[in-house]
Amino acid sequence: MPSVVSIVKTDGNVEDAVRRAVELAGGIKLNGETVLLKPNLCAAKPSGSGIVTSTEVVSAMVKLVKDLGGEVLVGDLPIAGWDPEETYRVTGMREAVEAAGGTFVDFSKDEAVTIQIPSAKKLKKVKVVKTALTVDAIISLPVLKAHFFTGLTLSIKNLKGLTWQDQRTKIHVLGLHEPVVDLLSAFRQKLIFSLVDGTVGCEAIKPSGPLYGPTEGKPVRLNLIVAGADPVAVDSVTARIAGLDPHSMKILKIASERGLGEIEDIEIRGEDVKPFKLKRRFMDKILQALNVLWTSRTVNPIVHPLAKKIYGPQIESLRAVEKELEKVEPSRIIVDREKCNLCGVCVKACKIGNIAVKGDNLLIGDNCLGCLICVESCPESALSIKVGG
Repeated sequence: MPSVVSIVKTDGNVEDAVRRAVELAGGIKLNGETVLLKPNLCAAKPSGSGIVTSTEVVSAMVKLVKDLGGEVLVGDLPIAGWDPEETYRVTGMREAVEAAGGTFVDFSKDEAVTIQIPSAKKLKKVKVVKTALTVDAIISLPVLKAHFFTGLTLSIKNLKGLTWQDQRTKIHVLGLHEPVVDLLSAFRQKLIFSLVDGTVGCEAIKPSGPLYGPTEGKPVRLNLIVAGADPVAVDSVTARIAGLDPHSMKILKIASERGLGEIEDIEIRGEDVKPFKLKRRFMDKILQALNVLWTSRTVNPIVHPLAKKIYGPQIESLRAVEKELEKVEPSRIIVDREKCNLCGVCVKACKIGNIAVKGDNLLIGDNCLGCLICVESCPESALSIKVGG
């Protein structure tokens, strides 16, 4: 079965376009779940700037998910150097979410939980916001914009906002593309839908702000919504609309090769849209080359002192990050059979479906993230975690 992706023009009514895009893509099936809507709130830029997800799109999704019976949370953590509270104020997102009937979550005040990613190629462990682990489902709501390292930043890369701010440079020094796909693999089962805000996109993105992130560019009115349940397919269709071959985008190529979604086997529903090309800067090629050097084991020790001098002490060397990740040991949940009454609370608490009750046994799978949510939730204190062994 091909992945289904919808393309809808807004024609002046964003809420109707969002609802039609979701419907054409096959809908979202919920049964009272808690759903986290994850917009891109990377910096203190206003809605409509093309830098952050539009409040209109997020509000429309809040109302839609509520109509489907879901409990709606909305949250993101801006890139390092940007003050979260200032970001939430300037984007207007908190007020928009609450007016639509959702709950805005200040990720900067959330608990940081270190998880392990069993299938990871590079990012074997990472600190994420606890809310991302406790909700039943996640919907990614990126804005369609260019990016000087990845070509575009869409629904997969948008997941990086679930990580703690001090993790971002680690992800970059590890090569960005593979670690982002590692993050997708950790949340793939929970990521039930992606919808790209193409109402106003952004081109000619350049580094700016406190730590020179991708927070300045030229807004471009596109009046588009792209949506679907497969994030790789959604991002691939969006890439083609933006004049890029998805096979040339490393994040999509890696994600497809790892079986996390489709690049080619896609059924497109909705509007016929003539591809356009988001303009990029000549400097982007230089930045990409510098990024390759910075993430090279050979060159990183040479360029790291300069990077640290420019960006500050939060910049870690590649060797330091790799050494830290070498300390990852397999975790396993230990069940106290005398205390466990098979109540199933831990089964519901595990949002990756790694725990199940089978007959008279509580079974723990091999994909434990080590987040301890099940241990915390057990009313009988029958679960504990053993590291190693």
